[in-house]
Amino acid sequence: MSVVRAGKRSMRIIALPLCTHTRTATGRDSHLTYYHFVTPPPKEPKKQGWTDWATAKAADLWAGFGKAPEGTWKRKTFLYGERLVDRIDFEELALKSIDTSLGPKLFSKRPDASATEDSAQSSSTTHSIPTIPLIYPGAVCNSPMAHFRSLLEKRTPRHKRGAWFWLLISPLTAPFMIIPVIPNLPFFFCIWRSWHHYSAYKASAFLEQFVKRDAIKPIASPELDKIYAEYAPRPTPPSEAPQTADLDTDASSTPTSTLHPSVSERPPVAESEKCHPNTGSPQTDTTPKRLLLSKEAVPEIMKLFDIPPESTFAADVYRALEQARLRMDEENKRR
Repeated sequence: MSVVRAGKRSMRIIALPLCTHTRTATGRDSHLTYYHFVTPPPKEPKKQGWTDWATAKAADLWAGFGKAPEGTWKRKTFLYGERLVDRIDFEELALKSIDTSLGPKLFSKRPDASATEDSAQSSSTTHSIPTIPLIYPGAVCNSPMAHFRSLLEKRTPRHKRGAWFWLLISPLTAPFMIIPVIPNLPFFFCIWRSWHHYSAYKASAFLEQFVKRDAIKPIASPELDKIYAEYAPRPTPPSEAPQTADLDTDASSTPTSTLHPSVSERPPVAESEKCHPNTGSPQTDTTPKRLLLSKEAVPEIMKLFDIPPESTFAADVYRALEQARLRMDEENKRR
């Protein structure tokens, strides 16, 4: 059975390269990849803790703000909050979405303290470390493990610092409590950002343990290659290039359709442009970066991996593609 289908019963990671690979003048690799984490459904109904209750309560309250009449402070707060979410790095949003309690466990059983050395070794041998497949398009991307490892090494301490920073400055918002009618929005924002960073930190640290034990296995997907070949964006002539959009662009909205040339008309991905080169000394690359995937590919990817329609996958990928375009345009301007 294909790992694409079999992954329903276990955790899997889907790597979606967003733009071609380049190297800066300092020899630093520059590439953007969106990682989508799929966890299996719980085997039995999960008991709701106080954190789950608070999260659900906050989500319902926020949804109520979105349903408020136009022009009210609740509706304005909701729209501004959604724009703030679009500004958050898509890497953080992806990590924050992981429910680590549904992921595999590194040690399903610990040897008893009173057990003999031989029985402890036998127990550790019996309970092998589970593996997590990392599915990627091999035609446009070499193994993404090096990039994935580097991403976690950077993100783990960053989100740990972020969680403490926003938590420590939250008391400074106390003076806003004197404002009548409107709740202390700055306080709730600080708590939300702290919780957001903590969730991303916990997920990043969880994945790092599997990376250190070589328990994440890259697997090239021919099916994903076909989607990349069919939905690769057509290079836009300089005279038709759109101006860079503001960061407040609603990346979660359904994108407008664009024309796609036939597969034979699209430029192939050169070896030097692949998102994760295996070897080669760092050299400056002056080739402009370009997107590897269009928004029209998202429904096909959802169909391939059996991602349910109610999932946030589509909105997350749209946001990641928009952020990748903005970063790519900024980097191309500096060349």
